[in-house]
Amino acid sequence: MRGHDSFKANDSSLNDVIEKLSPEFAQHTQDVREIAKHANDPLFLSLLLFALAKEREKTNALLDEINQRLARLELAREEKKKIEPLMGAGQSRHPKEAVILPEADQKIMDFIETRGMASAKEIMEVLSYKGLNAASQRLNKLYREGHLRKVRAGRKVMYLAKK
Repeated sequence: MRGHDSFKANDSSLNDVIEKLSPEFAQHTQDVREIAKHANDPLFLSLLLFALAKEREKTNALLDEINQRLARLELAREEKKKIEPLMGAGQSRHPKEAVILPEADQKIMDFIETRGMASAKEIMEVLSYKGLNAASQRLNKLYREGHLRKVRAGRKVMYLAKK
């Protein structure tokens, strides 16, 4: 194995080989050598530490910006989750294309979401309809549009909110 002195003797030839193999590595090697020359100088070390502190501040600022963007994306995702149940089944899931339901349909949706399920008879009573037919038509319309699920239990039909 060669000693440290023999390495220094071949330093210029080693630099030539490094330069040919990887100019980028050669540049970093040169930078390290320049820093090593001044490693014992307290002023140089303090300047180096100051430069590192400034780089850290820049990095922290970038990380804060990334965290703020992630928070905004998370908020947008949560808003999208709130809007999706109000959208029709055959429609795009993009929030800008949300469907605004008529007031009576929205009352039905709110009632079913609160209770978990409802029958046409219950909707008839909630909306003060005189007959069961109007409530059934509204529920079936909401089912066809994809807002509700329909479950049969014998002759009785229950409508549930989609999750």
